[in-house]
Amino acid sequence: MYVKIDKESFEVVILTANLKIIGTIHTLPQERLTDFMAESTTDYLPVTNATIYHLSDDAVIAKTKFFSMSRKDVTLIFPVSEMIK
Repeated sequence: MYVKIDKESFEVVILTANLKIIGTIHTLPQERLTDFMAESTTDYLPVTNATIYHLSDDAVIAKTKFFSMSRKDVTLIFPVSEMIK
């Protein structure tokens, strides 16, 4: 039987050693990003609607509707909504 779980989605910037990724992650309602990253039961972070850039020159490497990345490769992650313009 399939159980639908409502989730919140928000756009994030993710940095790795060589990449910058701008995409959407999905969390449980009212779940903090730090808790989502620290308390997950999986080693992979699902990201949707992502653009992947090479960090050194900001060149676009790929655009994808979905990919899954290793959480251990995440150096920095923050919501786009928290950026100061």
